[in-house]
Amino acid sequence: MENQNIISIIKSRFDEIGNPARIPLIRGGNTFKAEVSADGIFVDNLGNQPFLPWNVFTEAISILKVNGGRAKKGDAMNSKLGEKKLPLNSVEGHIAEKVYGYKNGAYVFRRITPIACILIWAKICQHKPGELILSGESKSELHK
Repeated sequence: MENQNIISIIKSRFDEIGNPARIPLIRGGNTFKAEVSADGIFVDNLGNQPFLPWNVFTEAISILKVNGGRAKKGDAMNSKLGEKKLPLNSVEGHIAEKVYGYKNGAYVFRRITPIACILIWAKICQHKPGELILSGESKSELHK
């Protein structure tokens, strides 16, 4: 799955549903608002840092591919980058390092919820407790 393809899949889902869209949270039945722009997605559940550039989504898929199609989501709450709950090979840890430039041992701003929910909503990933898994369709895209 090429980077441009990941972005196209997400944009297509917005085209289907509308922009902005209400994205379901994994638990609780609530939603958050997401709005596509040329450079990424603005969300209303990240306080004063509402922008997710496209490379957070492409890097999320990158770490899933490296890990055989699945990876821990990672937990930035009360964990430092590189610790057991926030390893560098988790989705949150990988994005923190590669996209935002955090170093091992740093506290990380938590972004995993909207990233994971958008990837699930776009049908690129599936959720299992504590991890993201490439959907069957997405896995076949990896081999193109």
